[in-house]
Amino acid sequence: MTRRLLRAAALAAGSALVALVLAPGQAVAQQEVIQPGASITTGDGYCTLNWIYDGTGDQAGSVYGGTAAHCVEGVGQRISLATSSLGEATVEFGEVAFVADELDYAFIEIDTAHTDLVDPALKGHPQIPTGVSTTETAAVGDLIQFSGHGVGFHLTPITQEQRVGILGYNDGTQHYVNGAVSPGDSGGPVANLTDGNKALGLVNTLGAGVAELPYVGEGGVSLEGMFADAAASGFTVTLRTVG
Repeated sequence: MTRRLLRAAALAAGSALVALVLAPGQAVAQQEVIQPGASITTGDGYCTLNWIYDGTGDQAGSVYGGTAAHCVEGVGQRISLATSSLGEATVEFGEVAFVADELDYAFIEIDTAHTDLVDPALKGHPQIPTGVSTTETAAVGDLIQFSGHGVGFHLTPITQEQRVGILGYNDGTQHYVNGAVSPGDSGGPVANLTDGNKALGLVNTLGAGVAELPYVGEGGVSLEGMFADAAASGFTVTLRTVG
């Protein structure tokens, strides 16, 4: 697919984006590790945790997990791990500490009592993340790795963890990836394989439509822009990497 077509797909996605939050239901698989790609629940719906972050400045000493803002109700809300999308809550591990509705991201402060459950590695991919993928290092056409609990994909570890897409657009604040995601993946991690197994961003929305050819994929905030946006509000964190 050409750069022009990929960019057109990214821009056209805005007319077909829908939030990816689910209603409760039946459990599928156990999850007791706080890591990118883990299923999380507020009790009213299911999403996926993205990356692990370490606080700096006023947030120094705190550890955070990320998700989408539309997955939570507000600061102070308690969050639990879940067995999977449509599953059962397991460990209540933290509470929402920061919400940015405009760019659709949120940080969950992990309870000190549960930091021993934290693993910064992308679920199913212990070599990811090695750093942050930016506009200077990423390029349209890069291979992108998903790991999450979208409905349908949540049924097996392979379909949770081995979905690969193609980067169609990234301006440093927002990105679009042509690839397979579904409700339940919202808030989850987006990694750039081509750019050295780095963290690119998180899943916010699902897009489908036609721009010269049919397309399907996800749109979301890129970490490069997310960090800058959070810092502008006095909330500073860094990505925790593997190794």
